[in-house]
Amino acid sequence: AQQLNQSPQSMSIQEGEDVSMNCNSSSMLNFLLWYKQDAGEGPVLLIKLLKGGELARNGKLTAQFGGTRKDSLLNISASEPKDAGTYFCAGSTVLPKHLQPALKLAMSTPVTVLSQFLLS
Repeated sequence: AQQLNQSPQSMSIQEGEDVSMNCNSSSMLNFLLWYKQDAGEGPVLLIKLLKGGELARNGKLTAQFGGTRKDSLLNISASEPKDAGTYFCAGSTVLPKHLQPALKLAMSTPVTVLSQFLLS
């Protein structure tokens, strides 16, 4: 069976830091999707990767699909408190055309962004 795994399992960072997380599949994927979910809300699609080696951007988010279409890296630059949430990847396996693709969800990565307060 196909396995889709994500790392790290969770992270807590300081505001302004860059964030990176990985998604790895045991099988080649047709495509890979990155989502973000806020507490009490539905998931929101951030980036869709269709081709091996593809690099896609959405604002300060950057994601790359590995050349073998088995892994992806998501980077968030200059994090802000609004970037906090749960991020997860989903992918469709490569299957014969007469079969429906199997969409798999990975373990999610909760991200906490700690605000920096300026004391005067």
